Amino acid sequence: MDRIYLTGISGFAFHGVYEKERHEGQKFVVDLVADVDLYPAGTSDELRDSVDYSLIAQVAHEELIGEPCNLIEAVAERIATRVLTDFEAVQSIKVTLHKPDADVGLALTDIAVEIERKR
Repeated sequence: MDRIYLTGISGFAFHGVYEKERHEGQKFVVDLVADVDLYPAGTSDELRDSVDYSLIAQVAHEELIGEPCNLIEAVAERIATRVLTDFEAVQSIKVTLHKPDADVGLALTDIAVEIERKR
């Protein structure tokens, strides 16, 4: 299967279990890998034969900044479900959701969860 990669879709949101996270919010970043048959688009050079990745990015961003969740696992699940629902050509989706400013009491570069869902 062929793949479309979308990396670094960011947004400010209020996900988290702690009051500070819900009140102040923070930056979140999502990376997507969509499995799609790209042969038709590769041979026709027509967008109609592919998936409009700008629309996939928009959907991911909408879910990312949408209704707050306690866990980033739940946000990742919402993104995966919406992509598979809205884009029939996507056979599977891998969602990596980063919470780079997570307060865990020590210095770190990133915390992330990764899920993969298939039709």
